[in-house]
Amino acid sequence: MEPSALELRPLAIKDLDSIVQLDQCCLGGFWSRQSYEQELNRPQHTVLVVATLDQVWGCGVSWGIGDELHIVLLMVHPQCRRQGFGGLLLCRLLQLAHQRGDRQWATLEVRASNQSALRLYQQFEFEVVGRRPRYYEHPEEDALILWRNHLNTPAVGVILESQRQAWQNRVSSHGWVLVDLS
Repeated sequence: MEPSALELRPLAIKDLDSIVQLDQCCLGGFWSRQSYEQELNRPQHTVLVVATLDQVWGCGVSWGIGDELHIVLLMVHPQCRRQGFGGLLLCRLLQLAHQRGDRQWATLEVRASNQSALRLYQQFEFEVVGRRPRYYEHPEEDALILWRNHLNTPAVGVILESQRQAWQNRVSSHGWVLVDLS
C-alpha cells in the first residue's frame, strides 16, 4: 500500500462499509454495521477514524460514562500497524476527553497476551489494576483492566499535546500526509 493523504476525523456515514470490513479484519466481526451506525448518534460516545479517501485504516471508540472515559476499542488494519495510527487515535481520544474537563480517568480492557497494545497503553500511563477471567472468546483469554488517572488536570493536557505531536510525526515519517479534522 502506497502512503498518501490521511485524515484523522470522526466516523461518518460514508465510512460504514469500510469500518465493518476493518472490524472483520481486526476483530473478527466484533460490531455490526448497525452498531457503528448507532455510535454516530450518541453524544457521549466518540468514534475517530484514520482514513484515506475511500478506506478506513484505523478506528478508536470511547464512551463517556460519568467522570470516566472508557476506551471501547482501538484497531488498526494489519497493513498499517507500527506506523503510529493506534497511538494517534488513542492520544486524540484522551485529548478530547481532557478538553471536556469532566473525565477524571480512563479505563479499558485488553487481551492479556496483547503485548504490543500493552506497550502502547503504558506509554499513555495506563496501569494494570485487575483481571477479568475468560473475558475474551475465540480464543478464550483473560482481559487485563487498565486504568489511567488524573485525565482532567492541566499537566495532562500539556503531556497529551506533546504526545500528539510525536505520534503525528511518526505517521508522517511513514510517508503519510496527515490532516487532523477531529
